[in-house]
Amino acid sequence: MSKPLDNATPDEIVTEFLSEFRATGNYRREAVAQLMALATSDHAGTAEWATRAFFASLIEWLADSFSPANVALYNRVFAQAIEHCRRLPKGRAIDEALNRFGLRGEADLISRAEALRHRRADAGLPKAGVRRVIALSRVTLGADVAITSVIINRCEHEFPDAEMILVGGRKAVELFGGDRRITFKEIAYRRGGMTIERLLSWLDVIEVTRELTAGLSSDEWLVIDPDSRLTQLGLLPVTKAEANYLFFPSREYGAATAQPLGQLTAAWLDEVFAASQPTLPRLSLRRADLDAASALVTQLRQASKRPIVTVNFGVGDNPAKRIGDDFEPSLVAELIQQGATVILDKGAGAEETRRADAVIARARRMTTVVNLTEADLSDTSEGEAGGAGLLVWDGRIGVLAALIANSDLYIGYDSAGQHIAAAAGTPCVDVFAGYSSAYMLNRWRPAGRAACDLIVVEPSRPVAEILSATLAAARERLASSL
Repeated sequence: MSKPLDNATPDEIVTEFLSEFRATGNYRREAVAQLMALATSDHAGTAEWATRAFFASLIEWLADSFSPANVALYNRVFAQAIEHCRRLPKGRAIDEALNRFGLRGEADLISRAEALRHRRADAGLPKAGVRRVIALSRVTLGADVAITSVIINRCEHEFPDAEMILVGGRKAVELFGGDRRITFKEIAYRRGGMTIERLLSWLDVIEVTRELTAGLSSDEWLVIDPDSRLTQLGLLPVTKAEANYLFFPSREYGAATAQPLGQLTAAWLDEVFAASQPTLPRLSLRRADLDAASALVTQLRQASKRPIVTVNFGVGDNPAKRIGDDFEPSLVAELIQQGATVILDKGAGAEETRRADAVIARARRMTTVVNLTEADLSDTSEGEAGGAGLLVWDGRIGVLAALIANSDLYIGYDSAGQHIAAAAGTPCVDVFAGYSSAYMLNRWRPAGRAACDLIVVEPSRPVAEILSATLAAARERLASSL
């Protein structure tokens, strides 16, 4: 018997919805309806709480399960959420856009999404004469490295005369701006925004697509959607010319395998183009960022023979991916004590800064700490940088990526850093906690030119054991790379 939802919190609604569906297969429409009513409430605190529960506890869980059954459930849940939002005064523009695509209600959204799931990878693909390839960003930088970069790399090979356009956030240019074939179109997707705000980003994608395809014939352009949050994982269309729209079903492609997403993307592209072409994730960093990082690392190597380890403890606003507070200061202190020079990324936001400050405070007891920003990166004196056991980087992702590329080893939680390291050819140790399924663990393993050790963190695993395993993997990787 279903539990009543009156006065339930957003988190309790999600828990009850998922519990009942798992136990009986019953889809509780009233639970989703109540959750969306709260998520679109005029009370800011309520709307924020419910939006967070909807995306973090329900939507992301469904996506990260990498289960075909949960893809179908995701489509039902999100189609109902879209239907709720489009009927609100604030959702009028969304409703009008959906109507222009002939999507009049939930059933139409679900029908289109299900047809997309079963569509042949190469169906209707323009084979020659393509002048413009539009790739949608995955929104998160790690996913853009692991997946989107593989798509762009392969398309550059298949369409040597075509312009590549990456539609997404402004930080993408820092990881791929060194590729002169890529043009960037910025669209801000507010990952921390309310539900309506996230949906409104889709309207910008439609407008950009219309602008970029204007004046081109149907065989001269192609849109590739890598399961992007910009389209809410393919539920929202960007063009009526579906033959020119390719969708990578990342949550269910290769469901019977344990391959990481980078390899699955390459395999899907082999199907799309009916030819095998090994394609790896890659970076295309800007020359200025590479030069700045190279100058600092050269300075460090001239001052001492210590290996250089870059560390980042970012978790993308998901605290479940962290280990306890003592892990981070202890790891950095041990690395320094064992003879490494550590470059610590200070991260972004108050919480990451607080945690970085704890690492820095512990390190100051045993070594010299040098703070680095972009303004003073090139002005750091040789003696100051060379004598430091810990250098703290506080700046752009492009320079951080270049520092990772120039390091002997990278260590971090499951986030963008390990994908950057793998693509750059830097060995890495990935401390992987907070995964919702074994498939998530397999799919988000870094895939690239460098080896990566995965330290799998189960909730019951002691912190001391995790620290010991991480340090052992670091020693082994450094011994083999130096």
